[in-house]
Amino acid sequence: MTSKLGEVYHILNRGFFLEPDAFDEVADGDNTFVEGMFLVVIVGLVVAIASIIGTILGWATTPDLDAMQGIVLRGLQDMPMMADMWQNPQATEIFHQQYEMGWNIARFMAPNPVNSLAGLLLTPLRLIISWLWFAIIAQGMAKALGGNGSLQQTLGAAALATAPGLLNVIQVLPTITVAAVGTLMLLARYIAIRRVHENLSWGRVLFAVIVPYILLGILLLILSILLIPIMGILFGGITL
Repeated sequence: MTSKLGEVYHILNRGFFLEPDAFDEVADGDNTFVEGMFLVVIVGLVVAIASIIGTILGWATTPDLDAMQGIVLRGLQDMPMMADMWQNPQATEIFHQQYEMGWNIARFMAPNPVNSLAGLLLTPLRLIISWLWFAIIAQGMAKALGGNGSLQQTLGAAALATAPGLLNVIQVLPTITVAAVGTLMLLARYIAIRRVHENLSWGRVLFAVIVPYILLGILLLILSILLIPIMGILFGGITL
């Protein structure tokens, strides 16, 4: 078991630093789907654990939101410009509804050690879905453009392309994020497709890599449009 983890650490380290030979090695594995799944899950668990530690540190330093809610409300009630609104029962009721909703959202977004444990499941699951979405669509586009690599090879190489996501372990420090992760992962995915479909030009490889992102953007746009009526039903009655 120790030797297996050592191998995983070694290959992820090489993938993190975008070594082309590492992508070749994973792509030519005996069972790229299972091995790729294992790599993705390991990355997800490492990032999730770091996120939990960061959440605990953030929770320990976060002020009491209930106390803050009361202090802010008293400050608003003492403001002369708000005096007229407090004389209007309907406006006051609407204000309290929105005020409470805002603080409930703040509580939901605030660091919570218990809720962060869900990341142990959700983070690997998110990475698995992202890996499969990218690999299948990029493989289809690459083949359509004349690529000579197989889906099995793409699954392996694309799994290793999640290695730059390990940079997210910096989330162990509260309020710290790393903007470069997405760029590094995009570059890693380009290398993965380039190594698998070595007969394609760089332009065709880049197109195959970008298409999954474009399709995901279109899908999210459609979903957001479909959700507008639902959001209107949920929040339409809470307006000033």
